[in-house]
Amino acid sequence: MISDAMDLIKNAKKLVIYSHHDSDGIASAAIAVFVAKRLGLNYELRIKNQLDPLEFSDTEDVYWFNDMGSSKTGEMRKVSAVITDHHNPAILESHITNNGNNIYQFNPHLEGLDGSISQSGSTTTFLFSMNLLPEVFAISHLPVIGSVGDLHDKKFTRLVDMDRQVMLLANENGLVEMKNDIRYFGRSSKPISYMIRFGNDPKINSLYDRPDEVYRFFESLGIDRRSANSTRWVDLKEQERENIINELKHRLENEGGEVARLTGEVYEIKSEPVTSILKDARDFSSIINATSRKSHPEVGIRLCLFERGPTLDEAMQLYNNHTETLRKASKILDGMNESVMGLIHYYDFGSNLENNITGTIATRIITHKRLPRKSIVIVMANLEGSKKISGRISPLLSEVLDLSLIFREAAESVGGSGGGHRNAAGALISMGKEKEFVSNVNKIVEKIITP
Repeated sequence: MISDAMDLIKNAKKLVIYSHHDSDGIASAAIAVFVAKRLGLNYELRIKNQLDPLEFSDTEDVYWFNDMGSSKTGEMRKVSAVITDHHNPAILESHITNNGNNIYQFNPHLEGLDGSISQSGSTTTFLFSMNLLPEVFAISHLPVIGSVGDLHDKKFTRLVDMDRQVMLLANENGLVEMKNDIRYFGRSSKPISYMIRFGNDPKINSLYDRPDEVYRFFESLGIDRRSANSTRWVDLKEQERENIINELKHRLENEGGEVARLTGEVYEIKSEPVTSILKDARDFSSIINATSRKSHPEVGIRLCLFERGPTLDEAMQLYNNHTETLRKASKILDGMNESVMGLIHYYDFGSNLENNITGTIATRIITHKRLPRKSIVIVMANLEGSKKISGRISPLLSEVLDLSLIFREAAESVGGSGGGHRNAAGALISMGKEKEFVSNVNKIVEKIITP
C-alpha cells in the first residue's frame, strides 16, 4: 500500500497539500513542502481550520492531507488522496475506495496507537515521507516541534512511542538535544517571572497568577524584580536553575502537589544559539502556531525550513499580534457568564472571538479556571453563518470519555460534523443548533458515566 500511495503522489500532475492550521499542522506542511520541492512536483499549499469536502471532491488533482482528513473520509467523493493524520478516523480502513475514492490513509489509530499521545500528525507525515524521500531525515526536528505543540509530552512528561522514535532520530542526527529540566512553558521565550507566574503543570497555588508572591519568591533567591522581568530561564546559570527548581519542589511538597511533574524531558533545537527564542521546541511551536492563526502560515513554514533574519522578524511580529489577540479574548472571557449543563461548561463568544482560536481559549479555561475535577469545556464562535466549536476535557474524565467520538455523534445528530482526539475535539454546526448540540453532548456523556 505504501508504494501505491507513493506512486500516487510522485505521478500527480498537480499535488494539492492540505494541512491543519495549528503548530502540528504547520510542521506537517513544512515536511510535505520540503518533499514536494525536492521531488520537483507541481504543488499547491492550503492551510485550513476545517475541511469542506465540496472543495475538492470529483477533481483530477491528487491531495495530500496532513494532520487532517481522517474525520472527513465519509464525506469525500471521487477523491484521489494520501492522508497522514492522527485524529480519530471516520473510516477504519487503510485504503478507502467507497464513493469512487482512491484514498490511502496512514493513521496511528489504524495501528492500535492513541493519536493524541503516541504519534502526532507531523510524525505521521514524516514517517510516510521517509519512504518518498530518504533525505527528509534532515528535518527530523520538525515532528518534535509538532508533537510538543500538540502536548504529546504532557501525560508522561516526555514523548513516547513513535513520537519518541522520531525524536531519537533527530537527536542522533544532531538536530535535537534532550534535557531534563523544568517543564513550564517559556523557557526561551518568556522572562522567568512570567514563566513561574503562569506555570500550571503542576500548578503551585501560592505562586500561580500571583505576581507579588512570584517577585517575593525570586527575591528570596537573590533575584530582584528587574532581573526577574528581563531574564529568561535559558539565560540563568545551572546553579541558579537548580536553586529555583529545589524551592519550587519544596512549595509543591507543602501544597501536596505533583512534584514529579515539575521536571521532565525538554527538547532544544541544537542549531539555534542559546539566545534564540526558537531554542526550546515548545516555544518554537508556539511561534509557528501564531503565524498561522494570524493568516500567514507561509512564514511559519519558512521558519521550519531554516529561514531566519527577516522571516524571524515577521514571525515575531505575528506572534506579538497573536499574543495581544489572546489577551483581549481573555479579557472578554473574564466578563462572560458561563453556562452549565451537567459536567459541561460552555461559552458562546458569537462574533467577539476570532474563530481560529476557540481551541486555544478552551484549553486556557480547562487549564487555568478553577473548575470541578470532572469537567468538559465548550467554546463557540461564529464562522460564516455556522458555529465553530472547540472542546476540552479534564484529565480525570479523559480516562473514561473519548471527546472526539462524542463530538462527532452530537454534531452529526444536528447536521454538522465533528472529530479530533479523546481529550480535545472540535465541531462545525449550523447557527441556531448550539443548545441542541450541547444537550446531545450531555446526554451521551450521561449514558457513558452513569452506572
